[in-house]
Amino acid sequence: MYVPPRDLNYGTPDTGRQCYARPMADLEHILQQLHDSEINAGVQTFYGAGMRVWIGDEANGIQAEATIKRTAAARLKWPEGITAASWLHETALRLYPDSQYAKEDSTEASPTKPAKD
Repeated sequence: MYVPPRDLNYGTPDTGRQCYARPMADLEHILQQLHDSEINAGVQTFYGAGMRVWIGDEANGIQAEATIKRTAAARLKWPEGITAASWLHETALRLYPDSQYAKEDSTEASPTKPAKD
């Protein structure tokens, strides 16, 4: 189940300044939920090549992987709408439809679906 966390507000002890960490919290949250459902996943960055995201592991096999690349045409900006968290979420639902992760996601999604006329 993908549940976006609330905005996180961490204070740093040395400065007392606040750090808003929502985007990484989303990724961390997804990885924790996958782990809790016994689905192995990972994220790795390569400076010149972008970000590699995968589901599976080297011992049992990588089930799916993708590379999210920055575009040179946009001055090496990350693509809009494609995130490691969204890829992991959608791919886990597709590969493991009977997992606890998918069951919790469908439970979360049910109450928000509009009633049919």
